[in-house]
Amino acid sequence: MASRVERIRAVGPSVPVDVSALFYDMAISIVSCASFGKKQRNADEYLSAIKTGISLASGFKIPDLFPTWRTVLAAVTGMRRALENVHRIVDSTLEEVIEERRGAARECKGRLDMEDNEENLVDVLIKLHEQGGHLSRNSIKSVIFDMFTAGTGTLASSLNWGMSELMRNPRVMTKLQGEIREAFHGKATVGEGDIQVSNLPYLRLFIKETLRLHPPVPLLVPRESIDMCEVNGYTIPARSRIVVNAWAIGRDPKYWDDPEEFKPERFEGNKVDFAGTSYEYLPFGAGRRICPGITYALPVLEIALVQLLYHFNWSLPKGVTEVDMEEEPGLGARRMTPLLLFATPFVVPLL
Repeated sequence: MASRVERIRAVGPSVPVDVSALFYDMAISIVSCASFGKKQRNADEYLSAIKTGISLASGFKIPDLFPTWRTVLAAVTGMRRALENVHRIVDSTLEEVIEERRGAARECKGRLDMEDNEENLVDVLIKLHEQGGHLSRNSIKSVIFDMFTAGTGTLASSLNWGMSELMRNPRVMTKLQGEIREAFHGKATVGEGDIQVSNLPYLRLFIKETLRLHPPVPLLVPRESIDMCEVNGYTIPARSRIVVNAWAIGRDPKYWDDPEEFKPERFEGNKVDFAGTSYEYLPFGAGRRICPGITYALPVLEIALVQLLYHFNWSLPKGVTEVDMEEEPGLGARRMTPLLLFATPFVVPLL
């Protein structure tokens, strides 16, 4: 994150920053480091394939509308060919990564045990596989693929919407920025360790409110009923596909006062949290299938917001008075247009 702060500072206050692109690049970098330990040679092709795969999985496609003819229509519309191309690129890239990490481990036998701090996710999965666990090679590739598809776009989108809401709500921006700058007053740089031990209650409220209005995945991963059951007088047949609309639940006036208003203070003294025990608030789902990325996403959101709000004052381009909040249809309900902002470096007062 420090390198991105310097990059924004180098641009200067007279050139707009594409904040949307910044967040996506940051999310990719974080997931890549956690998964691979470094950027792969064909990373751009790999990421492009993942974007295509997500696009193909989003919304309705002609083959989905006619299940009986799905195979034929997938071939005629080119959907099957596109999916096969995505699979080829992703599979070959991950095979290369696995072989590279296995080779590195063989060349430096014992390194993974002695230097656990350098392990990445691929190293851990390979170790489990070679220790005789039930993790197959395809399972390793699936876990890494899931990390990218679930961890990049959702994280970038949450940051994007958070900054959008700050630009729409100057009062919230002033309060949040004031809390952050008071907590780290006089520091030239703010590290991850500083944030972990700091007291930033309003930042946590802000993140909760952002995820209420803009859940990372508006429609949660579908569930399927095992047996027939009855819920509030409705009979649910066995094997019914259940889709939970987290976006609508977070805006339901039955549970939220002024649901369309952005008010982080609504969570003050409120026991509602991310654990999925409060069903009026489900940004990460609930139950045994709750999103495992909670502990990964929340610290990253905090670090990114602290860095950007501590080091810069943000403003809309000249002549722009309202932030475009139109959503792009798809799995993630991301911003339709990129968020362009001017960043004026904040001069840290000397102690």
